Amino acid sequence: MYTVINLLCGIGLFLIGMTLMSEYTTETFGEKLKDILSALTKNKISGVLTGLTVTGIIQSSCATTVTAVSFVSAGILSLSGAVGIVMGANIGTTVTSLIIAFNFSDIAPIAVFFGTILKMFSKKQKLQSVGMIIIGFGLLFIGLNTMSSAFEALKDNPSFLSFIAKTDGRLQGVLTGFIMTAIMQSSSATVGILQALSMQKLIPLSTAFYIILGQNIGAVVPVIISSAGTSKTAKQVSVIHLLFNLIGTVIFLIFSQFISFENLFSFIESDSMKISLFHIMFNVLSTVMLLPFSDLMIKISEHVTATFLFYKKEK
Repeated sequence: MYTVINLLCGIGLFLIGMTLMSEYTTETFGEKLKDILSALTKNKISGVLTGLTVTGIIQSSCATTVTAVSFVSAGILSLSGAVGIVMGANIGTTVTSLIIAFNFSDIAPIAVFFGTILKMFSKKQKLQSVGMIIIGFGLLFIGLNTMSSAFEALKDNPSFLSFIAKTDGRLQGVLTGFIMTAIMQSSSATVGILQALSMQKLIPLSTAFYIILGQNIGAVVPVIISSAGTSKTAKQVSVIHLLFNLIGTVIFLIFSQFISFENLFSFIESDSMKISLFHIMFNVLSTVMLLPFSDLMIKISEHVTATFLFYKKEK
């Protein structure tokens, strides 16, 4: 029972830390980043770079994509520009996993203390917000450490090991990743939990890689929800986001028949870093492969919205 409580506490601290980092970064830099989103998306490539930069800063691909949906709905952003933002946001969200892989756990308590001092004693609102961002950073790693310790205690638990074993397969892994991310509403949280599991060698890398493929699909769920009640064009953005991750996942599943993803990262010792690099590789390669076909994806999204969302096709 203590182990379960410890695990839940770790997950809670991890999620709170990530939420604080995202919310207070958005609060501090949000308006400027929105201006960047609307101004620097004149073509698909600039859209990708903009989506990557903004998401890398605010640590939330969902927030970036939802903003893109709202901009398209308001007529501020073109659908073509939004496609680039969606793809760039997927790459930008991998920054969190890279930060986790470097593991700053040793300085986490110091970060929480320093952030608290800024929050409590600074008179400037921006400095207080920076303090909360630093606190979030610290809590993220304290939560990660707590999760890792709890998972270590589960190493000899037959029920837990049996549950992990059931995800040892391509489709099972993809489905697990989808469900986890759809429930938690955060792909970064799913990857963080995977990295905590990998620190204790509780999950095979192959399984972790397939879960990552599934979490990319699950990350689309909050975007689809946010597009409800918006214009047809805005709904197309969420459909394109879904198509991008679905097609990318299918391509990687096909590649997995011929390539051992584990061997690609055999020169790296840390499993946590391997998971992060696979996450980055998936999103970068999917963008490189699918960006040239973005116009086709726009056409497909138009047909999907016309057929399943009962919008009349525009002439």
